Amino acid sequence: MTSPQQASSARTTLVWYFAFTYLALCWINYANLDIASARAIGAGAVFFLLNAYASYNAMYLFPALLLTWLAGRPGIWKALRAPTFIGAAAQTAAVASGALTTLFFYANNQLHALYGMFVNGFVVNLVVTPGGLESLGGSAASSLGFVVVGAAFLVGHAALLFMLNWISRHPAAMRLNIRRLAWPLAGVFFLSTLGDRAAYAYTNALSQDTDMLVLTQGVPYYVSLTARHFFTRLGFKVAPEEKVASIHGQLRYPAQPITFDKPAKPYNIVWLVSESWRADTLNPDIMPNTAAFAGQAQTFRLHYSGGNGTRVGVFTMMTGVPGSYWPAFYESHRSAPLIDALRQQGYQMSLYTSAKFSYPEFDQTIFSSVPKEDLHWVETGEGWQRDRKNVGDMLDFIDKRDPAKPFFTFMFFESPHARYYFPPESVIRRPYRDDINYATLDRSELRKDMGLIKNRYLNAVHHLDSQFARVFDYLEAHNLLENTIVVALGDHGEEFLEQGYWGHNSTFSDPQTRTPLIVWIPGMKPAVHDKLTSHLDLPPTIMPLLGVKNPASDYSTGIDLMSTEQHEYITLSDWSHIGYKDNVVKITLPMNAQGVVGKKVVGPHDEVLTARQAKTLFKEEQSHLVKLMQEIGRFTRPARN
Repeated sequence: MTSPQQASSARTTLVWYFAFTYLALCWINYANLDIASARAIGAGAVFFLLNAYASYNAMYLFPALLLTWLAGRPGIWKALRAPTFIGAAAQTAAVASGALTTLFFYANNQLHALYGMFVNGFVVNLVVTPGGLESLGGSAASSLGFVVVGAAFLVGHAALLFMLNWISRHPAAMRLNIRRLAWPLAGVFFLSTLGDRAAYAYTNALSQDTDMLVLTQGVPYYVSLTARHFFTRLGFKVAPEEKVASIHGQLRYPAQPITFDKPAKPYNIVWLVSESWRADTLNPDIMPNTAAFAGQAQTFRLHYSGGNGTRVGVFTMMTGVPGSYWPAFYESHRSAPLIDALRQQGYQMSLYTSAKFSYPEFDQTIFSSVPKEDLHWVETGEGWQRDRKNVGDMLDFIDKRDPAKPFFTFMFFESPHARYYFPPESVIRRPYRDDINYATLDRSELRKDMGLIKNRYLNAVHHLDSQFARVFDYLEAHNLLENTIVVALGDHGEEFLEQGYWGHNSTFSDPQTRTPLIVWIPGMKPAVHDKLTSHLDLPPTIMPLLGVKNPASDYSTGIDLMSTEQHEYITLSDWSHIGYKDNVVKITLPMNAQGVVGKKVVGPHDEVLTARQAKTLFKEEQSHLVKLMQEIGRFTRPARN
């Protein structure tokens, strides 16, 4: 039986343990804070940021504290007739929950440092969806590294508690009874949290300068509290609220049923999509075969994906609507009208991916009307090996098709996806980094080795070129280019710290969103186009060639690439933001949110603007932003209650 003195000593030890765990969390999360920007705003902003940071780190520990408290409740163990387990259970719960909490925020911090995001819905979807984790391209060394790091956190927390238990046996070493400070510290935490919420609500409602609020982006999972109606009722003049992009309601897409006159001689379609294909790699040095083919086709040099990730990139090129519609398509299992039109016209279909059609969930959205037996993927081998196998299978499908019927084939290439895959014969850039271990990679190492990592990427893109060439050569050798439309493009780009991040899915920077676009249409003279174009323009370009009679506005917000029409602006999307881009400015807005957190204004090609320039441009673009908000709600109707 545990004596009262022993129980008191055990509780004191746990208080010390969580105090040290709190300090560890503060140390881990400090790297996310933008102290420099806070200083530039003023002392009040620095205090606001540090106060929010301190109170939130305490809140992060609440689940661990609650679990430990429950594990140490005498009533639970007395009911189980095991009172001697009270202390052991509480300490085990403390070690496990404390280690998991600090490990989670350590991983969260690493994710933010590398990709500019905290663990969010996108990351959770990546983990729980079949094929999601495989899409990361982690190596065996990465997997082992994650296990080692996790074990190190657990051992570290166990060692900390062991040391504190040992010290507790020597009262002279623990003269400060930290338990006496528990209630005063709780009071400080309460006032700190209350002050943080009040400061945010006041600034959001009454201040003309809300730059301070943007600093909270560095505090993981900060929840903004607004009180605009409260201040209005008190008689204060509340500052105008900045609108944010939002999409609500049920999907109403297409706006009108798709109708068509079947062409007498329908085109075949070969649609080639590469993972992470940067616009600046389409040149004779890196991609000689693809550059040569582009010289015979329509090439678009100022082309943007519909977003910065695979989900949105492929979705927008097939539907012609902004990526903000993805949830509505997913919930209703809506396929792309382009695919529906092909199926209605009796096209032979065979689709291939070197990733999986289940992640992102294309088999439940844009390709949901395609029979499962026509969706093919290879699960073994590295990306370049899967690409080779799939290209062979695709050409075999074309070879064995019924020549009397048109065909559609789609191929998603994986070679240029991190870790960037290629065989020895594709090496054109040396030296390059042999492997990328995500578990041990940090920002300083990333900066030091970025040139080597980019060389690895360029080698992978060179291999991609060889696989594109297999398709181009086959089509030419079999005289299929005379009646086949060929589309070749990237799902999105890939950044190598040009704007502070590596990879994609973090910002709407040009390196992450610009991709090549090559379109071969039989009978058209080769041309290079320098107008602003988007993935959303592909359905309005291809659908009329299939005999579709509807205006593009019935199923897309894009334009026909071959027309003289010009974009006023294009839209970009990711998991939680909508982007606006024209020839003057690029604006990022949060979706379905309040306040200013998440808003970003830069030049059209990511040029840094002063605060005054950003505010002026944002104000000047209001009429276009209103159009954008109407655009992202065009294909919805109010939800029924």
